[in-house]
Amino acid sequence: MKNKRLMHPRNIFRTPPDYTALAIKYKDFRKVCKLELTGKVYIDYRNEATLRALTQMLLEEYFQLHVEFAPGSLVPTLPLRLNYILWLEDLIASAKLTAAAEIHGIDIGCGSSCIYSLLAARKNSWHMHALESNDSNFTYAQSNVASNKLEEFIEIYKQTDKQIIFKDFFNAKPDVNFHFCLCNPPFYDSSLPNPFNARTRNEDKRTPPHNCHTGHNEELACVGGEVQFVQRIIEDSALYPQRVCIYTSMLGHKSSVARVMDILSKKLISNVCTTEFCQGNTTRWGIAWSFSSDFKLQN
Repeated sequence: MKNKRLMHPRNIFRTPPDYTALAIKYKDFRKVCKLELTGKVYIDYRNEATLRALTQMLLEEYFQLHVEFAPGSLVPTLPLRLNYILWLEDLIASAKLTAAAEIHGIDIGCGSSCIYSLLAARKNSWHMHALESNDSNFTYAQSNVASNKLEEFIEIYKQTDKQIIFKDFFNAKPDVNFHFCLCNPPFYDSSLPNPFNARTRNEDKRTPPHNCHTGHNEELACVGGEVQFVQRIIEDSALYPQRVCIYTSMLGHKSSVARVMDILSKKLISNVCTTEFCQGNTTRWGIAWSFSSDFKLQN
């Protein structure tokens, strides 16, 4: 696929996994696969149970991570999440932050899988502070951290007020400054009559993603959608310009990039960069901004 070649150059999934061999190795994954007449394994990406087994198997095979998902919660696709982590590695390196004794990051809305924090801790030994407001997701995230023995690197912080992103957390951590934050915001606008069927301007030009939608409504939609959610992060970041060196977020719609850039411009935030996360038939976008004058973010 074209987008496989556009994946981050260090993404291990640029070379597709041998699913036949993996189906032989992993019993639970084998149960959700189908064997074609050619001898190849067929994966139904539109089946939620299949996606869960696939993600669990890939995390186990490539990162030695055992992960469970809360019922009905978002099932993350691993190549996309890895692309985001690899981009953060690049941002940290280009800002010359790697000399720090410990890298500290904030994971806004870690979900039940806590996948970003788990990957960051396992792959890079980063110290992650994962924020989560949903009770079930919080419990599962704690369990996933414990079962992988990563408590030394990951702390799950319960957000009691969904509308407050940083204030309470920063008050609880007055002596820690953070190198980055990451966020995978709810894509859809819950104020629309039918938010999950809303179309974007560029949708007709792209091949539709093969994966089915998974996740609770609150993981997928919020008032104003991803742009308004990221706007809240931007507004909070202006209140705490020194607490986080590089603020970042993923965006699910290409049209959102220009809108978020406009919000940053109106806030007079000029140290900004963007990127694309390409995998399969799915493209996402990343945006980063900083108040530091010690480095310039690069696209």
